[in-house]
Amino acid sequence: MSAEPQEAKVKKLSRRTFLAKAGILAAGTAVTAGSLTLVSCTQTKPVESPAQAQEVPKWPWPYQKLDVETVRKKGHLGYYHGACCYGAFWAIINELQEKVGFPYNTIPAEIMKYGEGGVVGWASLCGALNGAAAAITLVSGEDVYNGLVHELMGWYTEFAFPSDKSNQYAQEKAFLVDKYKSEKVLGKSVSGSPLCHVSVTNWCKETGFASGSPERSERCARLTGDVAAYAVELLNAQVDGKFASAYELPAAVETCRSCHSKGKDFEVGGWTRGKMSCEQCHDPHF
Repeated sequence: MSAEPQEAKVKKLSRRTFLAKAGILAAGTAVTAGSLTLVSCTQTKPVESPAQAQEVPKWPWPYQKLDVETVRKKGHLGYYHGACCYGAFWAIINELQEKVGFPYNTIPAEIMKYGEGGVVGWASLCGALNGAAAAITLVSGEDVYNGLVHELMGWYTEFAFPSDKSNQYAQEKAFLVDKYKSEKVLGKSVSGSPLCHVSVTNWCKETGFASGSPERSERCARLTGDVAAYAVELLNAQVDGKFASAYELPAAVETCRSCHSKGKDFEVGGWTRGKMSCEQCHDPHF
């Protein structure tokens, strides 16, 4: 086994080697560690090498602590190749492919490409949250993922993106891409919402960049790395037995939920549900 330092391995991962590292399905062929799977449009199930076939373990899958900064950089790189949802998911899963191997090397991260721009551009749930939450759920049992994803969502609504660390990496050209959409230190904004629409709109209004600008795209690349990195922080804390929920719903949200929340009595307000800030979109007394 190679004793090459992790940092050196990360630096070797560039856009030129991304496709090989990602294990991308090309021309109907998927290559996994030690096995070859052929997929065609007419097949109903993959054809595997009998000698290499392994039984896929039951959920949740095994997790090994990951390096937060490696995942941050891979999340940024993943955005460049498949946008936000793919980037966050791939950053975590690719590290698990390298650290754990099977069964993670059976997953094509391309399944998460639908999440770009809040699900094919519908600007609903932020794709980075979508992808990171999927990765968390894959490695967390029923009694764990709910709390971790809840914490990730709440943190996202209150964090000023992009992070100082991501701005620093871009300025120092320490990310893994060859050519940046923008190398500027970008302004920050707090979304107050997990929605792509609100997150992007608030940032554009705060910084003066258009939603279709390379700066906005680069902002979302850095945000993708930040979200994937925080997801790993939460997973690592869970492994160490140190995870403790810190996010609390804002008082305004709790006030709205006191009448209007998931419930069985329509007449007293049981006709909606949610944890997002209501007042961003609704009159306080709707």
